[in-house]
Amino acid sequence: MNSHDDPLYRLKLAKRSLAKAENDAVDGQWDDCLAEAQEAVENAGKAILGHFRPIPKTHDVIGPLKRLTDKGNLPDAIRQDIEASLDAFRNMGLATHIRAAYGDELTGTVPWELIQEPEATAGLEKARRAVALAESVYAAVSGEPPTVEPETPQSAEDDE
Repeated sequence: MNSHDDPLYRLKLAKRSLAKAENDAVDGQWDDCLAEAQEAVENAGKAILGHFRPIPKTHDVIGPLKRLTDKGNLPDAIRQDIEASLDAFRNMGLATHIRAAYGDELTGTVPWELIQEPEATAGLEKARRAVALAESVYAAVSGEPPTVEPETPQSAEDDE
């Protein structure tokens, strides 16, 4: 992939994960909602990073995003937008990924018993903000709106 393709690829992943998280919230599948929200946040951050530097192999993108804003080689508007939205990436990395995917192995608590609605909906709101930021940065850097409309995943209610 080239530097133009990487951010768009990551944005597609982020938008698909966000759509799945939205459906999981409707279905009350809080562990799946949080897992997809975490994926959306991670890929949104990587979409942003991909415009300016190689994409790191990490679930935690807040550190690389902070370093990106500290370097001083970003357009001011983009730097300000990222700095204003950093909280959307906070606590949405590896620890959240593990909780939502595996639960708590020490206590033997599975994800669907561990993750409750407030935690999942907070993660979903962060995912919405992170994806919106990634779309905004993509448009600002590429000069074109991201034409990424993910297939809407089918809700379990649609199967009935």
